[in-house]
Amino acid sequence: MKRARTESSKGDRRQFILDCAENIIANDGLEELSIAKVGKKTSLSIGTIYLYFENKEDIIAHLTLKSRKVLLEKFNESIKNEPNVLNQVANFIYAYFNFYQDYPYYNQLVSYYESNTGLEEPDFLKTASLDINMFVVNVLNEGKKQGVVRHELNELEYSFLMWGTVVGVLQLIDVKKDILENILKISKIDFFKSYIHLIINSLKK
Repeated sequence: MKRARTESSKGDRRQFILDCAENIIANDGLEELSIAKVGKKTSLSIGTIYLYFENKEDIIAHLTLKSRKVLLEKFNESIKNEPNVLNQVANFIYAYFNFYQDYPYYNQLVSYYESNTGLEEPDFLKTASLDINMFVVNVLNEGKKQGVVRHELNELEYSFLMWGTVVGVLQLIDVKKDILENILKISKIDFFKSYIHLIINSLKK
């Protein structure tokens, strides 16, 4: 019983460290995260932090895992009670837009390894990423059964293409928002809806 309590206490402290690190990212940005700041935020020594995490990247990896799980939950929620696959696709892509807007620091974590090519994802992150891809694959497979998605489509390849393009479009919206508003005279939401329309048209038989 004592050992169980000890293991529980370790788990609680580990989660406390992650919660404090997440708070730093949410308030100051991912680039401001450091072991020293986590130690200060938690009132724990740096040595204690290293008992639970190898380095800053290890903390980021576990927070990235959480962010990818949250994103997948949003995807699943978005297609509930929607029988039409093409509408499901539109819904889960739009759910990513909302995720990007509502949880900007989560989105930093989701795309952290895409923007830091020198880093190798740990296996548990690769699994979480593949879970998202397989969600898309399953939706597209159902679309083929419904007769609304092209049969020659490679679902897994398309899921990676979709992931890359949606991240790119969201980053474009951030970087070029003045051009969208002042030259194209279009809101970022309407611009993103145009992207969704392109995706849907590329899937149709």
